[in-house]
Order: sequence, then C-alpha cells, then structure tokens
Amino acid sequence: MPNSLQDYFWKGEKQNSSYYKTYCKACVKNRMQIAGAAMSDIVTQGQSFKAYQMVRCCTLAKMIHANLILACTTVGSVLGRKDSWIAHLIGGQVACVHASAEAKADASAQRSAASKKRDEPDTPGAAAPPQKKQQKDPNQPSLTGFRRNDMPYGPAEKDVIQRQVLRAIVSGRLSLRAFEEHEMKVLIGMFRTTAPAILPTGKVVGGRLLNAAAADVEAITIKALKGKISGLLTDGWKCKKKNAVNAICANSYLIELIEVTALNKDGPSLCEQFAGMIDRVEVKYGCIIIYFITDADGAGAKKGRQLLGIKRPWLILPSCWAHQFQLILGDYFKVHDMTAVIAEDATALIAWINNHGKVRKIFDEAQKVISQDRLGSIVILAYLVANLTRWTTHFIAFFRLFLLRAALQLAVLQNRSTIIAAEVGAATSKESQRLKEDAERFCALIEDATFWNGLEAVLGDLEPICLGTNINHKDSTRLDQVLLTIAGILRFADHPEPEVKKAMLVRLEKRWNDCDQPAFLAALILNPFEKLSCFGLNANLNQFKCLNLLISLYRRMSDRPDNSDTPEQRKVREAEVSKAFLQYLSGMGDFADFDATLWEETNHNTNPIPVWDAFTGSRHLKELAEFAITILNIIANQACCERTFSRTKIEQSDHCNRLSLAKIDKRTKVNKFI
Repeated sequence: MPNSLQDYFWKGEKQNSSYYKTYCKACVKNRMQIAGAAMSDIVTQGQSFKAYQMVRCCTLAKMIHANLILACTTVGSVLGRKDSWIAHLIGGQVACVHASAEAKADASAQRSAASKKRDEPDTPGAAAPPQKKQQKDPNQPSLTGFRRNDMPYGPAEKDVIQRQVLRAIVSGRLSLRAFEEHEMKVLIGMFRTTAPAILPTGKVVGGRLLNAAAADVEAITIKALKGKISGLLTDGWKCKKKNAVNAICANSYLIELIEVTALNKDGPSLCEQFAGMIDRVEVKYGCIIIYFITDADGAGAKKGRQLLGIKRPWLILPSCWAHQFQLILGDYFKVHDMTAVIAEDATALIAWINNHGKVRKIFDEAQKVISQDRLGSIVILAYLVANLTRWTTHFIAFFRLFLLRAALQLAVLQNRSTIIAAEVGAATSKESQRLKEDAERFCALIEDATFWNGLEAVLGDLEPICLGTNINHKDSTRLDQVLLTIAGILRFADHPEPEVKKAMLVRLEKRWNDCDQPAFLAALILNPFEKLSCFGLNANLNQFKCLNLLISLYRRMSDRPDNSDTPEQRKVREAEVSKAFLQYLSGMGDFADFDATLWEETNHNTNPIPVWDAFTGSRHLKELAEFAITILNIIANQACCERTFSRTKIEQSDHCNRLSLAKIDKRTKVNKFI
C-alpha cells in the first residue's frame, strides 16, 4: 500500500484504554473551507493535535483554533481502528462524500486483502477441509421457524394495524385506497414481509374501520356532553359538489354535517330548523342547550334566530362576534373614502411587486442594504398579500408593506430607470407604453410621503379591529372578553374625521343592539377582576340596576320547560342569588377576603371561572356561583364550525371529491380525536 489508512485521519484524544478518537481530514477540511487555503493545508498536513500545537504560534492558527476544534466536534469522531476507517471511507450504506478517490481506493484494497486472508487456510499450501454434510433423520420431529421479518401476524395484531392504517389515512388526508397502491405495499413489505397481506383495502377502511372509529368518537362525545350545560352553534358552507352543508357543533365537538341544499333559507323555516337541531342534540346527547349561535346575515340566520328567541325566550342568542368584527372592518372601508383609496393603492403596489420578478429582485437588493445589521445578517422579507377569507391579513399585509418603506424608497431613489426598464423588458408598442406608465405610477407612489402617512393612519385604525377579530375567534373567548373588545374599538369616538366618527359609531351601535345584551353585561359584571371598573360614568350603573339586570336574566334562563322547581322554590333561589350578588358587588361576606391581585399572582391568570368554582362549596353562594359559571362559559363565535369547514374542504379535495357527506362527517370527527 502506498499510504496507510491512518494518513487520512487526524488523531485526537483517547476514546478508551485501547483506541484513540480520529477525525476524517477530508470532512474537517470541507468544514474549514471558509477559513482559507492556509487552514486547509494545516488540516491536511497535521497528524495529531500535538502536531497542531507546533504550528499554533502562527497568527493564523491562533485565529482559527476555536473553529478547528468546533469543526472536529461537528463532523464527529471515528474509532481509531482499520475496520472503522474502512467503514467511514467506503461504508456499506453511507460512505464519506468528502474523501478523495485515492483514500477510497486504499480502503477498498485493504478490505479486499482482509477478505482474502479470511478465506485462506491456516497452513500455507493446504486446501480447506471439505464440509461434512449431516444426514437428517426422516423420523425426527422439527419446528417451523421464521426469520424475524417473515413472522406472521396474529388476529389481534392485524386488528391494531388496520385501525392504525385508518388513523394514518385520516390524519394524513390520504385516499381510502392509499395502502392498496403497489409501491406502498412494497414499502411496507420492506419492514416486514408479511405486512402487505394484512393491509386493509379502501373498501374496508372506508367501511368497517371508519364506522367503528366514528362510533368510538360518538361514544366519547356523548360521555363528554351528557348532563352538561352546553351551547350549540351552526354555520353554512358550499362543498365542491355545490351542495349547501351545515355544520352543527356543541362545546367544540362536531355533532353532525347535514345537507341543506333543498331546504328553505327564510327566517321562519330556519327557526324551525334551529329548534329541531336543539331538540335532536338534547335528546341524543343528554345535554342542556342554553345558548345558540349563528352569524347575522339579515333575512336568513339572523331572522331565524330572532324568531327562535320569541319561541324559546330562555335561550341566550348572541351572533358570532368573529364575523361581526370582520363586518366592522368592511364598515370602516365603506365609511372612509380616503382609507379605501389607500387600501386599493397598497394592494395594487404589493401585487405589482409580486407580479414582476425582475422588479422584485431590485427591491430585494435594497432590502439587503437596509436590513444588514452589525453582525452582517441579512433578512429579506416577503411582500404579503391580503386574503378576503383570512380575516386579519389586510392589516398584516399593509403593516409588512409599511415596514419595507425605507427599502422601497431606497430602490426607487437609486434605480428608478432600472426598475422601469426591468418591467418593460422586451415589450413593444402599446404594451411597452402601458408597462412604462405602470412602473412610473408605482415609483411615484413609493416616493409619495402622503401615501405612507395615510397608510400609517389606516394601520392605527385597523389594528384594534383585527385584534378583536383574532380574540373573538377562539373557543375560549368569554362574553365579557367580547364586550371589552367592542369597547376597544370605541376609539372611533375620538377619530379626527367627524364623518368617520359618526358613521362608525352608528354602525357599532347597530351591531351592539343586535346582541343579547344582558348576557354580555352580566358576564362582565360577574368577572371578579373587573366588576364595574370598566363602565364609565355615562353607563349610569349602580348596585340595584345591576341586581335588576342579573335577576331578570336569571329568571329568563330558569324559565325552561324542563325546570321542575315550584314557584316557592324559585323565590328561595332568587333570594339567595340576590343576597349573594349584593355581597359580591360590595366585597362583603365571603367576598371580603378575596384579593384579585393576590389571586392573579398565585394562580398566574385572571380567568374568573376558577374563582367562582372556589365559591361553589359555600351553601349560600352556590346558586350564584353556578349561574356565574354558566354565563362565563358561553362562547359567542362559530370558530368550531369554521375549523370544521377548513377540514372538510381538505377531505373533499379534487382527489377525493366523490366522498359522501357521511364519510366526510366521520373522517372529520375521527381526525379531531387523533
């Protein structure tokens, strides 16, 4: 051999009593390429860390000492044995990609020599002794043996694997026939040769397995809702088959998907449909529905919900405030003409940059100059696009554009003619003139300080609306939090534009009037961290007005047909609630020792529900505490339905558009519990 294999490795510290750690020079050299040729020479020539110490006095060596140690640590060590070196250089499955052809050739030669030596007999010139064949007794019993990969599966294992196949298909949004594909079976067979034989077909997955899993989910849902106070929410969606589908959810559980294409959408018809939904859920799941939520689409769901309130006055019937805040965003653009113009200009500018690759690259180069920090890091931000179905993206897209103001203006200042030429390209005649005018218009817009000042003002108005949308789109958003987000956008009362101020307050007042107001007000008052602190002087509230509000709501919700209390019992309960509520507002009795600040510090949150849970143990406070928990558990949005539709849209993709609504319903339910 012209070279020993150890010549290709750097000798390090001892790994154990017999062998040293070694580091592949090719790997280390590749890692250290950024240090320059001198460093590469040191790595190539040095035989050990001791040899490296001899050149360490060199200024270059001092500078890169830490980097060399880091490189060795990063590439990892190889045990200082010949077979380990061979395995690293030409290993069975993963060979060193940095090793030279000479090193690999030496390793191959060493391996061949070792293999030949094993095959040679111990005595030189002597032939290997012939293997003696053992005769088998035909009468001797024998056991059937299997290699590990050929072991068959038992019935129990088969059932578990098939159920896992269903979970993989549902969670991975795969076709029901995914595991029938030949290449999939080949892949599974590589893990265990008998596995393809027990893989279920698409018919089995979409039939027996899916039905069994859906039944398990149904049992879990019934157990979770049985005997509980709950709410119901519903929303509509059009699937790829152009059929209208309604989702019905309770406490974030999907109850069912129903097709409503042929059903009437007028108020009285929807009222009957809503009442039927409530009755079916209460009977099937054994729960008590106290609130019902839809969106507020005028003659349809809103009218149906209002009629339902007349027929069943004990129900709390708020509209979805996630939708309401999105509509408030639309109101803002409608009543503020200047805002609409700025929003259109900003949207057009973003689209122009994204639609012209050469122009975008020029702006990206300007971002490199602007964003480079003291450490040399460079961040190039994307130009985000607003999406109508993503409710907060208008603010996000405009805010990103505002962040890039300096980079855009720098690019136009330095490369205006280059930007125009990049957009025009090879276009001629009228098209060339149109593209040139486009580029000049947007360059002028980027230079216009009035546009950027207006965009900053728009962002200030949009932020509280988008924050409210985000807050009100969670399953945990309580009515008191909704009311506080509504108060947050009352900043329009101080808007500098009188027309905008007047129009926005009128629209906000209209949406607030459509609410089930007593429930929202009671929730805020029953929040022990807020009480009456959020109400201003103009609210004209005192303890007795609050008591009248609370008792009216308590009577209304107690007036259910299934309430078996006698009139005398109801009076006693109302008296308990009244007395406890006045003590609560005054901070007397059991409430005298409650310190909101101390509670927040020890429990690290301001969730009022655990506070009221603590009072349920007191006999004379239990009725008020349970009522407060009921009110504070009401959620005024359709987020569960929206997430369901996002999932069903994926389930009914272009590749799975033949799935029936029943199978989509089951797959969606099963996926939620995976």
